Formats: sequence, structure tokens, C-alpha cells
Amino acid sequence: MKTNSIALIAIGLLALSGASASAQPALDDVKVKVSYAGLDISTESGARTLLKRIEHAAAEVCGGEPANRLDRMKTFRPCTKEVVNRTVSKIDSPALTALLRDRTATAMVQQLAGK
Repeated sequence: MKTNSIALIAIGLLALSGASASAQPALDDVKVKVSYAGLDISTESGARTLLKRIEHAAAEVCGGEPANRLDRMKTFRPCTKEVVNRTVSKIDSPALTALLRDRTATAMVQQLAGK
């Protein structure tokens, strides 16, 4: 069986929220290996499982979710979004890409609706 994994890397994700680079802490080079061996990522179920793993690893790469809401909005969420987007792009799976696009669109609609 072929072993598949991707390393999530956060390198210098500064100014993601539009603040100056000096106002934000620099991230050290952080790598987290995410395995998707045994998953059929061409299916919705396999893609969903892998996306959850990637999101969990991205939270780890970005330093863990802060308790402070402002910090979550200003630095953590942009960091995780960037790491997830880059990782999904590198994997280049149509099912995984479509799932992420659908989740992003749903989140935007909910945000606009004030939920």
C-alpha cells in the first residue's frame, strides 16, 4: 500500500491580517505530518476525513486556538486558513479542493448572515 502524507509548514506567515509585520509574532518553522494512507481522498468521505486532519494540524502549526477572541480573529484564523489552503492545493485532489471550496462558501454565507 502506498503511504501518503503531507507536511504542513508555517514559515513567516506575517501580516496575514493586514497588521504590520512588527506587530505580529513570527512563527517558527513548524512542520506537522498528516498521513492519509488508507484514505480514498477521491471520495467525499475520504476527503472529509483528510480535511479534518489538515485543519487539526493547521491549528497546531498556528500555535493552537487562543482564548482571546480578538487574537483568534486577527491572527489564528487567517493563519489556519492560509495553511489549510496551501496544503489542500499541494495535495491537488479534486474532491478535497471541492470540499474546501464548499466549506469556505458556507462559512462566508453564515458570516454575512451574522451567524
